Amino acid sequence: MIYTFLNKNTDEIEEHTMRLAEYDEFKTNNPHLERYFSVDGIPGFGDGQRMSVPGIGQPHSAFETGVIQRMKETIPGNTMSGHKTKRPREW
Repeated sequence: MIYTFLNKNTDEIEEHTMRLAEYDEFKTNNPHLERYFSVDGIPGFGDGQRMSVPGIGQPHSAFETGVIQRMKETIPGNTMSGHKTKRPREW
């Protein structure tokens, strides 16, 4: 896995490749490095990206059957009808 760090001594961004099992030891041996997260590395979680198929603006059928259907079956008292709720969005 590739990890990105900020070198606190030089203010440079560095990438290091290691297994997850090696991460803790690496951090102990390199206190001058701080884990760095950039906006470019964060996936989008907006409704459009999360629920729609590019080009058609509709949720993918697997979302409806795989996620929504399981929610309908397992969440007591839910008000779900398809991928929409009866309550207005809170955002």
